[in-house]
Amino acid sequence: MAEATPGHDSAGGDLEAYLKAVVEDQFAAHPAVARDNGDHSADGLVPPIGESAHRERLLELSRLQQRGRQFQGVTEPDRRLDLATASAIVDSEVFDLEVRRRSFRDPTSLLDSDSPLEIGSYLLRDYAPLPDRLDGLCRQLGQAEEWTEEALRTLEARLAAPLIQLALEGIEGNLTFLRDDVASLRHDLTDAQLRRRLETAIGQGEAALKRISGELERRRQPDYRDVALGGEGLRAMLQAQEGLDRSVASLRDQADAELLSLGEQREQLLVDAFQGRDIKAVRQELEQDHFTTATLIAGADGLLADLRAFVEEHAEVPIPDGPQCTVRATPGFLTAWVSAAYQSVGPLEQRPLPALYYVTTPQASWSDHDAEEWLRYMNRGTLKNTSVHEVYPGHHVQCLYGLGVRSDIRRFFWFPGFGEGWAHYSELLMVERGLGKADPLLRLAQNEDALLRACRFRTTVGIHAEGWEVEQGTQLFIDRIGVEELPARREAMRATFDPLYLVYTVGKLEILKWRQEWLESGRGDLRSFHRLVLSAGSPPLAALGLWLQSQ
Repeated sequence: MAEATPGHDSAGGDLEAYLKAVVEDQFAAHPAVARDNGDHSADGLVPPIGESAHRERLLELSRLQQRGRQFQGVTEPDRRLDLATASAIVDSEVFDLEVRRRSFRDPTSLLDSDSPLEIGSYLLRDYAPLPDRLDGLCRQLGQAEEWTEEALRTLEARLAAPLIQLALEGIEGNLTFLRDDVASLRHDLTDAQLRRRLETAIGQGEAALKRISGELERRRQPDYRDVALGGEGLRAMLQAQEGLDRSVASLRDQADAELLSLGEQREQLLVDAFQGRDIKAVRQELEQDHFTTATLIAGADGLLADLRAFVEEHAEVPIPDGPQCTVRATPGFLTAWVSAAYQSVGPLEQRPLPALYYVTTPQASWSDHDAEEWLRYMNRGTLKNTSVHEVYPGHHVQCLYGLGVRSDIRRFFWFPGFGEGWAHYSELLMVERGLGKADPLLRLAQNEDALLRACRFRTTVGIHAEGWEVEQGTQLFIDRIGVEELPARREAMRATFDPLYLVYTVGKLEILKWRQEWLESGRGDLRSFHRLVLSAGSPPLAALGLWLQSQ
């Protein structure tokens, strides 16, 4: 593990020891976190599950919370930011265990990164020779059946139907990954013993996934929708993770205001650029301009080159040196979950690796109709705006800055409030700086994506704090954006297991507020603001806001 930055306050040494303890605790308790950061001594390791493991974990986290309270008097800005980040890491996990109790109530937790069934990281990157990576994969899957039985004993007998549906879809994707992607590796192995181990491991993984699938079907309660945190629960989760203390009323008002503003912007765009035509007709025009199955990946790669050039010339976001970003087709087991995704390079990786930008292409099993529908959905405007979000100047640029952060607690951990907020802000920034000036369809795509995030914001407040059912959230997406029922329902269902997917919009709005304050204060220009805010890593939103005030 890299050495932490020396402290500058009177309790600096003790604080640094505490920050190091939090990092070591997270790496030990969550081996997948260590692996994601490039520490592959954690390959093959799986954390314990069950009621006793749950109690012991809460006790350890309670000790860390108590230990962290002694540093509340720290005044040096960087150290305060480190402390707030460490506190949020611990507090958000405590909330997950104490309030959400996901391992008891949420079957999607069976496929989390802590699960032995989550093995994609071993194959998606060439961080070591294939036999070494397969050794870790086999050791991990070897624990799947025993872990699964304990996990199923832990889960409650009645489980929310939306969560069961999402878990079952994930199980199908994982089964396909095992049977297709993993099984195909056997033919390339010259080591007969490793080949037999892999075959056994695949069987163990399949058995565990089928066991979970069958058990969840028995626990499905079609009329059971008790997934809500409640208003105070939603507030507490936002406080624990991002340090933001917001009332339900203020969250609702902010979401409604953003929906109203974006809707008005769309109507004005239709008048100014599309002669007042109906949104459905204009969206059809947007969807007709798309790549083919054969050209989608190369097309996305070309978009990245154009976007990088635009960022460097117009966006006032300096791009640091670091790993290049490579476009790849999304692995089959992820296609049910993502249309596009970014995967960064762990700061502790020993080999030079590229960052990865996954774009989902039509699958061989899809009908011609489904493939064409998907390509229309992944039209050029939408794909370009998504590439802004994921790569330039979104997640990839942010992660390049993150690799240079000296503080381990902020180098190894990423909070979605600023992480997703920055990527969403990037979409607006690029349009502000002139991207799509001559292409109103791109501006429409950016507005539609912003409306989607605002609908997420309003839906999660509704479901968790106002008694909404998934159907009400689904209708919101249909009414405000005009999307079809299936994607609208999937978006609304996401709120049931990801309550804070509101942070895309909340984070963007916080960054816009900080930007205005920075520019009005005369402390610097837009370029200096971007460089400064990105240099902090991805700490919790409230802590980052306070840190910026001190700069």
